[in-house]
Amino acid sequence: MFSAVKKVFSQKTAVSEKDLKKIISVLEVRLVKRKKNILDAGDEPDFMYFLNKGLFRAYTYDFKGDEQTTDLITENNWFGDFKSFITGRKATLYLEALEDSQVLLLSTKNIRRFCDEIPKFERALRQTIEFYFVKSIDQAKKISYAGCPAQERYREFSRKNPMLEKRIPAHHLASYLGVKPETLSRLKHSEIQYTKTRQ
Repeated sequence: MFSAVKKVFSQKTAVSEKDLKKIISVLEVRLVKRKKNILDAGDEPDFMYFLNKGLFRAYTYDFKGDEQTTDLITENNWFGDFKSFITGRKATLYLEALEDSQVLLLSTKNIRRFCDEIPKFERALRQTIEFYFVKSIDQAKKISYAGCPAQERYREFSRKNPMLEKRIPAHHLASYLGVKPETLSRLKHSEIQYTKTRQ
């Protein structure tokens, strides 16, 4: 059950086996059903999450009250409301399971304790936060008016995530790409025609 999280830690920084056991010992296992949220805006930032199995999305509401999918989280990744964690303020994101999922929870209390006790843990945490910070900036640029055209955004997503697309409901993928569901349908059709012309 903990092999994936151990591997992620070993890839990011050389946490000792003794310290790794200490971290694993406090992880809470939670099963989250499809369409259920593990975090809602307004919640206290009590945990960071590691997705052991399944698929999640992060979303917010825009000024019109429409959902905006801001991130898609796949297996073997840490996730959460990093802004809330850093500031200590209440969550601004919703985190919803798109599939029945198994999540490992690490409390913010233990995170802060390990940052004091395990220097290499703090380094791994900083790398994770930096990764999501850069990812969020890139995503915002792509969706902005001055960013990538919608067709290019869809093409890039399909190229990088050929199997993931089939697991995501179309309306959530459209929201993530910053387009309407009917636009996504046209993009898919155009991409099929584009692929045929290149064969």
